Amino acid sequence: MLGGVLEPVGALPVIVEDEVLVGGNCGVYEGAIVGRRAVLGSGVILTGSVTVYDVPRQTTYRRTADGPLRIPEGAVVVPGSRRLADAFAERQGLALYTPVIVKYRDDKTDGATALEEALR
Repeated sequence: MLGGVLEPVGALPVIVEDEVLVGGNCGVYEGAIVGRRAVLGSGVILTGSVTVYDVPRQTTYRRTADGPLRIPEGAVVVPGSRRLADAFAERQGLALYTPVIVKYRDDKTDGATALEEALR
């Protein structure tokens, strides 16, 4: 599902750039921008309020006062979880959903996406 902008005035549109592969049950909302050739694995939810953890580059991405959440070009994003540090949450084994970039496109990824295109 791609969320658009009708209200409020000044809200940012969702932008999905060229050659992005969007898996099933994905959602992109609240002004998120998905860079060219990125891959969103099944079940990835991107909103302006999530933090995306980039494991290969050891950094994070989130919306700022100056701009929307931006997923880098060629990123491969999958659903992940982040352990809650609160004592109660730890006792209960609770975690929150978070998108995780596990790699950037390579020959293996391109082969899998070519197969996806051939099946269409």
